[in-house]
Order: sequence, then C-alpha cells, then structure tokens
Amino acid sequence: MTFQGYLRSSGQAGVRNYLGVLSTVALSNRIAAIAASGYANSCLIAGDFPRGLQAQDAALQDQVLLQLACHPNLGAVLVLCHDRRSAQKWRSLLEHTGQRHRVMAVMESNGVQNAIDIARDHLSQLNLQLSQDHRQALPINKLLFALECGGSDASSAVCANPAIGRFIDRHLTAGGTAIVSETAEFIGAEEVVARQSAHQEIADQIIDRIRLTEGRMAADGDHYRGVNPTAENLDAGLTTLVEKSMGAVCKIGDSKFTGCLNFGQQPKTPGLFFMDTPFFSPCSITGMVAAGAQITLFSMGVFNPSGNPLAPTLKICGNPQTVRDWPDGIDVDLSQLIRGNTSLDQAADQIHDKVIQTASGMITLTERWGEGQFMIPRMLPCF
Repeated sequence: MTFQGYLRSSGQAGVRNYLGVLSTVALSNRIAAIAASGYANSCLIAGDFPRGLQAQDAALQDQVLLQLACHPNLGAVLVLCHDRRSAQKWRSLLEHTGQRHRVMAVMESNGVQNAIDIARDHLSQLNLQLSQDHRQALPINKLLFALECGGSDASSAVCANPAIGRFIDRHLTAGGTAIVSETAEFIGAEEVVARQSAHQEIADQIIDRIRLTEGRMAADGDHYRGVNPTAENLDAGLTTLVEKSMGAVCKIGDSKFTGCLNFGQQPKTPGLFFMDTPFFSPCSITGMVAAGAQITLFSMGVFNPSGNPLAPTLKICGNPQTVRDWPDGIDVDLSQLIRGNTSLDQAADQIHDKVIQTASGMITLTERWGEGQFMIPRMLPCF
C-alpha cells in the first residue's frame, strides 16, 4: 500500500512540504510569526523557549528544536536566533543534516522592520526551492505514527482506542513504526506492559519510568491517582485512573513494545515504542513529532482540541454525542461501532483510508483550525 508523499534526502517520507519558520528563543517569536504570515505554506515552530537553560534542559531544548528543524514534513526551514553566537551555532548544527535552511540573528538586523524584511527575503529564496518538490508514491511503512488520546470516556476504551490498535497492528506487521507516550497514562497498566513487551528488559525499562513518574507526582502529597481522571473524564463516566489507563493502552493493539524512548528520542528501527513524556497532550505530542512522527492518531471520547502544527492530527471518535456536537472537529466517525453496526476491522479500515488521504495531502480538521502547540518539558526552574 502506498501514499503520495515527499521523499527526503535522508530517506524519510514527508506528508507535507511546509516552509518552516523556527524561532529558537521566545525573544524572536513575534518577528518569526509576522514573517511566516506572508506564506500560506509556512509552518511556525515557536513556543516559550527560554535562554539560559542549564545542563539537561539546555541539551533537550537544543536537540528537540534541531529535530523539528529537520522534520520530514518540512521541505526547508528558516531558523531565527536572537544573537550572532546562537546563529553561528545553528549554522553549524544544520550544516550536514541535508535540510535546506537559512539562519539569521535578529540582533544583526538593525530594526524590527528590517528583521522582518530579511526573514521574508530568506523565506522567498527557500520557497523557490520548495517549488521543485513533487509528491510520489511511497510505501505506507515509511510513516511513523504518534498515538495519543484525550477527553477519554467509556467509548474510548471500546471504540476509538481499539480501532487505532487494530490499525497499528497491521501497520507494524507491514514494517511500520508507532510511538505511544504520556507515562502517567500507563499507571495501573503495568501488567499489560509486561505482557506486551518483546523482552523483559524493555518491560522493566518502561515499568521503571511509570514508577518514577508516579513517585514524583506523589512527592508533594498530592497523589496523582486522586487528580486523574480529569474533570471531563469523570463527567464522561470514568471513575479511576486504572480504568482510564486500561482504556488508553488499547491504542497499541496486540503489538509488543520494541523499545523505551526518552522525550523526543528518535527510534532506530521499525516497531512499537514507548516514550517517557509528561502528562498533557501538547507536550507529549511535541515529543513524538520531534522523534519523527508525520501523523498523529488522536482518539477522543469527549472533544479535545490538541494537535501539532507540524504533523497532521486525525481526530478519531466513537461517542455518538461527541460526533453530533463536534462535527467540525472529528475526522473519523466510529459511532457506528458502538451501535454495533460495524466491526473493529471495518473501523480500522476507516482509519486506514483516512490515513492514506491525509498522508497524500488531505487537510485534517485540526489543520483547518490552525490548532496545535510546541511544548518542551523542563526539570529545573527557569530564571
């Protein structure tokens, strides 16, 4: 099975050919946003990225931003830095990546309008290069899927998550790759992790991350099992964290974990991977997209707007009420599954068809609304 995508020099496949505008520090966000606004095919990569980070926080932010700059959904990227030394560093980082790029230091521009004009000139030159790119038939196993859920309810556990799991089983069998994250969402599902890991060492690594996360969250006396499920989960009928976790883990189907990743770490082989990320979908999705995910499969019970500007998000829902109330926010309607009018295999077929369409250029509803954020976690206070 193939889709129409962009083959990169790295051998990766892009499902979009965005003109990237990456602001490496919050100080350059506004200039980056104004410059990007003149290009319909631009993708603004910006966030609350601070200066002065230390140790592992500094290394993580640099690594994640570099991987985003080289993401296969970007055909080229303009990197905006605040100062000259940072710009020199970024030119060195990007030099041998194969990514088409320009780097500029805002402080060398001598005026806000001049900085915007310089950025736009760089973007114009990069955009000319993008016009040479064309879609071609590529195998679906070149796709890396980020697996996410939000607004979970009972329908998530019996419709959207199992349907995603069935699709992912097929994708992995065909040699594809998928990542599931949000470590806190696995609290209570340790037995499933142990059973569905390719080796005991992998199971131990994942379970250790789960235990560390629960211990860290309980360190201040506010036990995580008392604050999650969230308010919307409780209103939708979920009662315990274990209940929520057992529904969430259905996204991996019957497949076995082949590795445990740190935040943003890129898989080295095909397979199913667990990524250790904080609880909160914008942050966890950022980690998986930085790892190379080109598409996010996002299951919902009640509506959740999360997405990411760089990787199209497919919202998948089996709750008839949510489908009725949020028709402009749901890409895959699985409400017939909960009614018993379709099978799990047919639901997986629906996801497959929408994946092929999306990977070949169809715009998702999250993209239509311009929804999504970039968030990188920090361990130390930022001064």
